[in-house]
Amino acid sequence: MQRRLYILITSSLFLFTSDFATGSTSEEVVLLFANGDRLSGLLLEEGKELITINSKFLGKLTLSRTEIKKIDRPKSKASADQEKPSNPPTLSSSKKNRASLVSLLRPLTFEEWKKRLEFGMTTQSGRRDKTDFSFRLNMQRRVEKNQYRFQSRYLYGKNRGEKTTDKQNASFRWRHDIAPGVFYQTDSLYSADEIKEIDLDLEQRFGLGYRFIDSDALKLSTGAGVSGRLRDDQTMDREFEYLFDLFEDIDYRLSERLRITQDFRIALPLSETDQYLIDFRAAMVTDITESLDLSIRYQLEYDNSLSGDRREDQRLISAIGYSF
Repeated sequence: MQRRLYILITSSLFLFTSDFATGSTSEEVVLLFANGDRLSGLLLEEGKELITINSKFLGKLTLSRTEIKKIDRPKSKASADQEKPSNPPTLSSSKKNRASLVSLLRPLTFEEWKKRLEFGMTTQSGRRDKTDFSFRLNMQRRVEKNQYRFQSRYLYGKNRGEKTTDKQNASFRWRHDIAPGVFYQTDSLYSADEIKEIDLDLEQRFGLGYRFIDSDALKLSTGAGVSGRLRDDQTMDREFEYLFDLFEDIDYRLSERLRITQDFRIALPLSETDQYLIDFRAAMVTDITESLDLSIRYQLEYDNSLSGDRREDQRLISAIGYSF
């Protein structure tokens, strides 16, 4: 009886001391055997030939290293993960940064833009009555709260062997919604007109606008802003001036195939308000197919800062367009 009590006490002490000693210092592992079996427990000793483990169900076991295929240490992995910085510069984060950059620059690649190329004949009354050719490119895209629009135009014509038209312009507009119906915009413009003797006309606009109507059938926006203009005119020295702008635009879809657009702008130089600029454009576009359409455009450009018959430029353009 005393011998059994002694064995029980020593066994209990051994288990207690073993648990106490290994509870804080021993490592919890999972042994993976070559035959596919798994055994979990506390790793007590690990040698080159033998491994001693204290299993919850089987007790203390000493196993040959040759029987074990792999030792898995889940707690060590978890602690290692906890010791890692919260935002490590990993490859995945680098990929996310590149993806964000690609997403930001994607609008500038013109991949998903709506593109339309137009060719037409123009009749003009103003400095000279003439007939010439018109080439126009329009590209638009909307990305969440951003609207992008790029437009370029080239006019060229001859009358009895004499050049009557040689004009080019391009613009890029970005509108960003900042509140329901409220947006700000920037508009960068370039133009040149050999007939009006304007070698270079650069303008940068900044404005704030409000969209009064925003439905699928009708969109009406208006606003105001300021701009800076650099002009190189053959009749005068290069000049730079600031202007105050008022703008308005309408996009009205009468049916699935018929659409009317209209843009209006008046600009007043801050130094001399009598040298105002008016730009009015209206168009009616009829879809023939999904890709082809016919359009009639009226354009009025009046610049009171120019002299004589260079001030007014009116155009009535009939054209055929191709969307792609």
